Amino acid sequence: MLKRHIGEVKPYRVLILTLLIVSTGILILQDYSRLTKNFSKLTSFLTKVRLKAMQDDVVLITQFNRKNVIVKDNNGNVLDSLHVSTLNKINYDTNLGKKMIVFSGRGTSPYNIRVHGGDITLKSWFGFRKNIAVNCTGLVTEGLYPEGQANDD
Repeated sequence: MLKRHIGEVKPYRVLILTLLIVSTGILILQDYSRLTKNFSKLTSFLTKVRLKAMQDDVVLITQFNRKNVIVKDNNGNVLDSLHVSTLNKINYDTNLGKKMIVFSGRGTSPYNIRVHGGDITLKSWFGFRKNIAVNCTGLVTEGLYPEGQANDD
């Protein structure tokens, strides 16, 4: 019968293993925190655009371009922008174009392709996801577009 020889436990190996485990945990927590912060920023940003459109009774076009969200007026002038590093998928199309939301004094419904609006997905490096739904009135909430009505482009 063969005897297995287990080497002695060396403190520096334990320290290295502990540092690797702790570092991995910290990276995962930071990744989730980044996703949560981006979610809050984008939700607030879209809500601010909706309220401005309603208060001033103007049309504001929110375009999604890669990781950037750009707000323009009806003349194409850029009014505001936001960089969202976790922006992953835009499931919102209008009769003015894809990957955009058009807010007006009466909500988004006059411009929506889909009746109830659409959604936006944020995704972190480790695969955590958060979704933002924007309905036909322009209300911004956490969630997805109503089931059975999603656009599977």
